[in-house]
Amino acid sequence: MAEQWVTMKVAAQRLGLSPSKVSRWSNKGLIQVKPNPFDRRSRLVDLIELQEKLAELSAIQDMGDGDVDDTE
Repeated sequence: MAEQWVTMKVAAQRLGLSPSKVSRWSNKGLIQVKPNPFDRRSRLVDLIELQEKLAELSAIQDMGDGDVDDTE
């Protein structure tokens, strides 16, 4: 699997999410993060992994499962 590590802010912008949502998902352990070697104040996320998680959530919601509420 290819990896594309970007800052949480960049990932949020590219995928149309709020940066706080990406941060919450990382805090919950739903996505991997690693320290940014160039800026210790920020963390990096794998954009490909995040896209896959969004696709999974979308598929679940499309099946009519109203209990999944992680997209807000």
